[in-house]
Amino acid sequence: MAQQTRLEVVVAYFDRFIARFPDIAALAEASEDDVVAHWSGLGYYRRARMLRQGAIDVMARFGGSLPESVDELMTIAGIGRYTAGAIASIAFGKRAPIVDGNIERVLARACGDEDPWTYAADLVQRCKSPRHFNQGLMEIGALICTPRHPACGACPLRRGCVAYATDRIGELPAKKRAAATVQMRVALYLIVDGDGRILMRRESGKLMRSLFHLPHGDTLLLSGRPLRVRGAKAIGRFRHTITTRRIEFEVFTCAGGDAGAPLSSEYAWIDPGEMAQVPHPSYVAKALRLARNQTELNRVVTQS
Repeated sequence: MAQQTRLEVVVAYFDRFIARFPDIAALAEASEDDVVAHWSGLGYYRRARMLRQGAIDVMARFGGSLPESVDELMTIAGIGRYTAGAIASIAFGKRAPIVDGNIERVLARACGDEDPWTYAADLVQRCKSPRHFNQGLMEIGALICTPRHPACGACPLRRGCVAYATDRIGELPAKKRAAATVQMRVALYLIVDGDGRILMRRESGKLMRSLFHLPHGDTLLLSGRPLRVRGAKAIGRFRHTITTRRIEFEVFTCAGGDAGAPLSSEYAWIDPGEMAQVPHPSYVAKALRLARNQTELNRVVTQS
């Protein structure tokens, strides 16, 4: 969870996730929808799907117990070099290196931008406790050797740090070219039937597969024909970021003029009270809050 999300945001999600899936067996037995629903709001939903697949893999091949070696861990679905090293060193005390964004920055500054994995592997072989060493590097990167204004005076690596000695802290690590940002404007539709249920569409694309979305843009089709709505009203806008996409959503509320029409397989009417059990991206929650704040959902339900 913390690989792409700030730790202070993760805590509440982690507690809820562990309460629902307390061990590998529980995670392996859960449906993909259930797992993704408990991940909703964290983004990068492929992580949740791979976590479940990894649990299934561990149950099938390792009897529900994680292997201890990096090589075996890396054969499990969803586990790469960093995660394998973190599990092996922190859970089992193995001398395995780990390099995430924070540690890469610490090591690049400390060694002068050499290959961070080579440097990390050399250091962890010589340390007394791989578990504490790797967690210490993580903490230094998160709290001391920050991207901007690092607290070099408090850093235990200061004496041997190449960047500190050569006054190159601002230059290291070498900047990587950022992906181009795409600006988008998208219309969202909160379509409500007479029972107060909201029309949602299940995404089949790669980025947000299996999540339920609000109908948007040109997706207003039921069984291959356009959906008729009435009483459409623009209620506001909000901005949202998904990877390199900067999206401005404009939200419309409207009543389903043909709510009784048969739904094509990707659509469903969802009770807002059951939204916690339905996997959906965080922008949906923003749209619902916007509508509730303006009592628009109640107005549309009454008109239906």
